[in-house]
Amino acid sequence: MTESELFSIVRQERLARDRGDWDTLESLYWPDATVQVTWFAGTSAEFVAMSRARARVGNGMHSIDPARCVVSGNRALVESPGQILLRPRLHGVECDLTSWCRFFATLERRAGQWRMASFDSIYVKDRIDPVAAPLPALDADLLAQGRPSYRHLAYLNRQSGYTVPDDLPGVDRPDLVAACYADAEAWVAAG
Repeated sequence: MTESELFSIVRQERLARDRGDWDTLESLYWPDATVQVTWFAGTSAEFVAMSRARARVGNGMHSIDPARCVVSGNRALVESPGQILLRPRLHGVECDLTSWCRFFATLERRAGQWRMASFDSIYVKDRIDPVAAPLPALDADLLAQGRPSYRHLAYLNRQSGYTVPDDLPGVDRPDLVAACYADAEAWVAAG
């Protein structure tokens, strides 16, 4: 498989999630694949189910630009700069939330077919902007619980009742980013 074909799988995954194309989303992952993002950590099947449930409340959009691919035998790593774009209501006010990240996917070839084995994000920064009214006062204590690389995304998810881990890879924690890279690159090299 070429680099562009691996990039295509990663792009299709984000598009399928944004469009609510649950069958395609599920088909792009191996059944034992894992996903870890601010609002979810678990299997790909659970991720698809939770994404479907969240879509009823409102969905976001992801921009993704695969830029790096490492292949070793039957395994690959694709890293993609991207954005998470959401339009939530915070305290009754419509806002835009933008989170800049590097999406980090591992892929594996089994029986001649490539699918995703994992999906993670490395968080860079985020922000909230009001759409048509002043930004309401945010709960300072809740906001302070978030790390700088994903503070506003964590705030939104915590407001929605989700538990957000404090140990996700983010540029404010180079140790976690280095561990993420080391683990993924060792996994690919074993392919």
